[in-house]
Amino acid sequence: MKKILIFSDTHGYIDSCINIISSADMVSAVIHAGDCADDADDLISIFPHIPIYHVKGNNDFYTGAPSKLMLEIGGKNIFVTHGHEYRVKYESDYRTLAQKALDADADLAIFGHTHIPYTGYIKNLTLLNPGSIRFSRTYAIAEIDGTTLKTKILDV
Repeated sequence: MKKILIFSDTHGYIDSCINIISSADMVSAVIHAGDCADDADDLISIFPHIPIYHVKGNNDFYTGAPSKLMLEIGGKNIFVTHGHEYRVKYESDYRTLAQKALDADADLAIFGHTHIPYTGYIKNLTLLNPGSIRFSRTYAIAEIDGTTLKTKILDV
């Protein structure tokens, strides 16, 4: 089984992320969906033994982080973006983001930006916004076991 911890919109508040990562069992990867990429860089320094993937958000001006990533973890395709380039604050059904992820043959689309936790499903795609560690005080876990993908949003 692959366990992925998912954070977004930490905005300088990574103490909770550090505690969550430190206390989690068998973490296969960490994904940070932007705002702030520097926070993800700090997590990479603190946890060099865990693969940590991240994208830049709308507040990440001086970073080399990409605006989107396509990952394969445990046989599942994962599209990661902050979401501001895909109208996530303006479309309640997230159709622009969903279409981009479907076109990329993604099983899971991870995004942030709204600070509002969300899980939804379109065709064979799971849309997941972990919320904000700083504002909604939430994060998410994705578990991949064979062909099964399960996600959950948790309070800090």
